[in-house]
Amino acid sequence: MIIYDQFEELEQTITQENLLLTEELSTLDIGFPTVNHHYYETFEELEKTINRGHTSTPQVNWQQLENVINEGLDLSSPENDLEQELSDLDRLLAEAEKPSSAQKWKKTSTPAPTAQKQPTFEQSMRVPVKQLDNLNNLIGEMVIRRNRLEEDQEKLRQFLENLLSHAQDLSEVGDRTQDMYEKSLLQGSLISSRKRNQSTVREQLERGNIARNNQNQQNNNSNNTPTPNNGSKGNGNSFMPEIELDDLELDRFSEFHLLAQEMIELVVRIRESTSDIQFLVDETDQLGKNIRDITDQLQEQINKSRMVPFAQNADRLPLPIRKIAQGYDKQVQLKVEGREVLIDKMILEHLWDPLLQIAKNSVTHGIEQPEERVANGKDAMGTITVRAFLQGPQTVISVSDDGGGIDAHKVKQKAIQKNLITPEEANSLKDQEIYDFLFNAGFTTKEKADSHAGRGVGLDIVRNKLNEIRGSVSIDSIPGRGTTFTMRLPLTLTIGKALCCLNNNVRIAFPIDGIEDTQTLPRQDIDQDRHGNSYINWNNTRIPLRPLNQLLQYNRQMSRSFMYNSVNSDENSVSVIILRGGNDILAVEVDQILPEEEIVIKQISGPLPKPKGIAGATVRSDGTIMPVADVIELIKIAEGSLSNQVKSQMFPSATMAERQAMSESQVNITPLVLIVDDSITVREMLSITFSKEGYRVEQARDGQEAWQKLRSGLPCNLIFCDIEMPRMNGLELLQHLQEDEDLSHIPMAILSSRGSQKHQKIAAELGACAYLIKPCVDKELIDSAQRMMNGEVLLEGSTRVSTARMTDIQPEDDKSTFGASKRKTNSAPMVLIVDDSVVVREMLSLSFKKAGYEVEVARDGQDAWEKLSGGLPCEIVLCDIEMPRMNGLELLARMQQDDVLSKLPVAMVTSRGAEKHRSIAADLGARAYFTKPYIEDELLDVAKRLTNGEVFLTSGATKS
Repeated sequence: MIIYDQFEELEQTITQENLLLTEELSTLDIGFPTVNHHYYETFEELEKTINRGHTSTPQVNWQQLENVINEGLDLSSPENDLEQELSDLDRLLAEAEKPSSAQKWKKTSTPAPTAQKQPTFEQSMRVPVKQLDNLNNLIGEMVIRRNRLEEDQEKLRQFLENLLSHAQDLSEVGDRTQDMYEKSLLQGSLISSRKRNQSTVREQLERGNIARNNQNQQNNNSNNTPTPNNGSKGNGNSFMPEIELDDLELDRFSEFHLLAQEMIELVVRIRESTSDIQFLVDETDQLGKNIRDITDQLQEQINKSRMVPFAQNADRLPLPIRKIAQGYDKQVQLKVEGREVLIDKMILEHLWDPLLQIAKNSVTHGIEQPEERVANGKDAMGTITVRAFLQGPQTVISVSDDGGGIDAHKVKQKAIQKNLITPEEANSLKDQEIYDFLFNAGFTTKEKADSHAGRGVGLDIVRNKLNEIRGSVSIDSIPGRGTTFTMRLPLTLTIGKALCCLNNNVRIAFPIDGIEDTQTLPRQDIDQDRHGNSYINWNNTRIPLRPLNQLLQYNRQMSRSFMYNSVNSDENSVSVIILRGGNDILAVEVDQILPEEEIVIKQISGPLPKPKGIAGATVRSDGTIMPVADVIELIKIAEGSLSNQVKSQMFPSATMAERQAMSESQVNITPLVLIVDDSITVREMLSITFSKEGYRVEQARDGQEAWQKLRSGLPCNLIFCDIEMPRMNGLELLQHLQEDEDLSHIPMAILSSRGSQKHQKIAAELGACAYLIKPCVDKELIDSAQRMMNGEVLLEGSTRVSTARMTDIQPEDDKSTFGASKRKTNSAPMVLIVDDSVVVREMLSLSFKKAGYEVEVARDGQDAWEKLSGGLPCEIVLCDIEMPRMNGLELLARMQQDDVLSKLPVAMVTSRGAEKHRSIAADLGARAYFTKPYIEDELLDVAKRLTNGEVFLTSGATKS
């Protein structure tokens, strides 16, 4: 029985059978009536025709027709197809005989065969690989920005917690303030209540005596006469004491209490605001998690779009290997592991030629003849194993054979013959370095060339092809046991997990799939052998322990970390990362293990060779570059099979000492200055000044923060520090530096508004190199920094020893001013500016400095008096009136009492413009009077004329 899937096939079959039957019946002499044939395109038309009824048509004797067909047709025909088709026709005719022509056609109850689902084909399109790379790069940048967003979210949460903590502290302060107020209010109420009670008792006694006397008199005169109502009312009012509430019975609220209550209400509002902020931060955190999930899905889909399995190349290897083996009469079998490993399609295309060349090399040079293998106790059939696996940011493909291995001595002799090395150099080379000669162009160990080997171009092609895709190849060989070629193929851009650590103040990342475990071990658990090598016990296995700074050695320092106070201060414990590369395990000692991060790994490109032990780099969310370690290379460096020295062909003739000198000169070409001040404005202005001159700048808010940064390894060359700062002032920081052997060599200059001899003397005793008084001219600041870098000590009487050469010391006439006591003999006139506003002091200082004056500032009259009485050589004083500790008029009065200072011209610069203030200033000896805001040109002109002895303000004068 034939079952048709579609009605179109059935209709086509019926049509063909009808034509065939017509041809067969045409040869028979049967009296059929003439029948008109009608063809319908659809079943709906046929159904309508049947339902309308048929016209009278002659009846056909179907039994007679069947007998005639059975007798007239030769069913024993050898054509099986025709026999099958006729049997199907008999079945169709039998089914057509059942319904009569007079009956209406009805649908059969047999369900129509379901149409089989057509095979669907997914639409595809060709996309350039470069466009996929651009998409991958954009995803990487998005991951970096997302990490930055997550870090900012974490910082925001920390700031919010700090805000809540401060609000709680403020609430406690408010509660204590209110308690103290109520306590003082209660004490005052008790004192006033006692005094009031004493007077009240006396008044009540007097009123009681008067009332009793009046009552006795009324009883004697009234003789039972009723007292008038108004009289009683009036008497009642005269006897009733005035209703008052005592201080103990009713609180008395002052403005201070209202202010405290307002502060408490403000704290409540702050708490409500922080709750709203916290809710928003939580919502943003959830949004960040959603963005992370979407980013991961997007990255996964992009990777799938460009990744293909390694089997596409591996499946092409058996045929060429079989042909080459037959040509050499060798028996070779191929094993492939990791066929499902996904590799970038573009990289896989470039990989075919190196893979084929290495496989050919394994057959021609590695696998021995069957007789030789049997004689050496091996199987007659050699085995080549191709293995692919992922290792961190790299795809590793190894091609191994169990042949005779590489004769290192033979390779060494060939290299000497080709003048690649000298015999003396050959004796100091390791096997790994000897194998590298095989990749040189024209280098071969085969004496006679043939169609597959001996021309010296195979392995040269391998290295060149891998360099095009930034890959690498290495050789490991054991004589008599076989050789392994290992190819490392970097991904152009990949996103993965990495464990970060801190070592020597440098961050470095380890791919998470190359890490077996992390531990913090006591130092007593570390064992050492007789050669001084360290070992630890891990999972009942003794594994070597190597410090990371011994595995990674370079001629220059890596960029400093921006993270301070993070180094593990516990000297009795060791942070260990256990690495695995294949079957090898290594424990690496680091300073501190940091949390895991999701990073974007990029390859290091450029003309310089890739550093040994580094697989790539990543850009962190704060913009810093963090290297990514190569686990397998680190293990090889620890084993001694790979050198960690960077071979440079840029200076082949330079000696090691010359390279070291060049490296050190490049490292120290940009000094770093640490600016310590509690004022952010001063820090930013000084940072701009030093940055313009090419210095690197680091800031600290106070002495404590500066000390922590210096102790954490900040590579600082200069320090400029203020004196008055919270937590730790500048003098305390200077003392700490001198007591530390590692930091005492850093020159430190004091930059403060305190210019008295006492402060300078203390700084000199503590070992300061210079003492600068604010405001300081940029030229003077930069000049002092340069001279301090040369080893000069600019502060007179300093205990610090100068290390400058005589040629580096400037002549005395060319020295700048450092402190009030060191002035040029031919210097410009000095003006002393006295004002409690730092803005006014800075504005006046800039005006007079531009005019060629030397400027000294004081914050109030007391500070100015200390400087003047200490011998400050100034020619004119500009002074405000309203200042703390000592105002301007009091300063004038003191100066008039001194024979020397009374001759010094003083000009008042104040916002008080009343005639009364002018008159008082004139009586006290002021020679000029300016009202803020002043005119700069007029002020400078008057100052110049004051130094010449002119007077612009006399007693009773009204103009300046």
